[in-house]
Amino acid sequence: MQKTTKILSLAVAMFAIVGMMGFSNQVLAVKPGNGAGGVGSGGYQLNLIGMESGNKLTNDGGNNGHRIFVPLDGPTKILLYQGPFGVLDADATDGTGKFQLPYPGDCSDIDFTQCELLYAVYIRVLGTKGSGNYHMQTCVDTDGDGISDACSTEMVDVPNATGTKGGAKFTNVSRELLTICYDLDLNGTCDIRTEIFDDENIQYLWETDANGNRLAQLRFIPTPVA
Repeated sequence: MQKTTKILSLAVAMFAIVGMMGFSNQVLAVKPGNGAGGVGSGGYQLNLIGMESGNKLTNDGGNNGHRIFVPLDGPTKILLYQGPFGVLDADATDGTGKFQLPYPGDCSDIDFTQCELLYAVYIRVLGTKGSGNYHMQTCVDTDGDGISDACSTEMVDVPNATGTKGGAKFTNVSRELLTICYDLDLNGTCDIRTEIFDDENIQYLWETDANGNRLAQLRFIPTPVA
């Protein structure tokens, strides 16, 4: 589980967030209705709820309420920990929330075509529409100073689906939220892909910006065993 430590050190030294690339999402073995369907046995739904600046939460964490409160506008971080699905800190309006999720399985293929993930992640954005798309990006903090030292070249960039004809569809964002693609030579392309928790000594996180959108739903759905 630490096979990329040296490579990641190189990535952090050379990495710059440039040329955000648009990639089509791979649909894994999961083909449920409405783009995601129910989470089913072993699955999990997480709601990211946007709150205005200045609103205070009376119970900000240590709960498993299946929701994390994020700023309605502006960036925040959701720190990721390996283990059974669960919310560890529900208040990300103070800049940091915490979420626990299982190791997703090996994913070292740059093109994401040979990855063997144990579950998929889907997202849809609902509620009051904001000024832009919902953004999430997987990053790492290598020294524990609370600053992202490297982020994936890939980003979740999803519009609000409220009122969309045919229903609010889920989008598969497994590659963006369960893996990181590093641009080692700073040419705007992915040079190496690793799954989250590939190195247990690194703090993985999601940089998140609701851009004024009230609600994002994440569904984690186990991949059926062949």
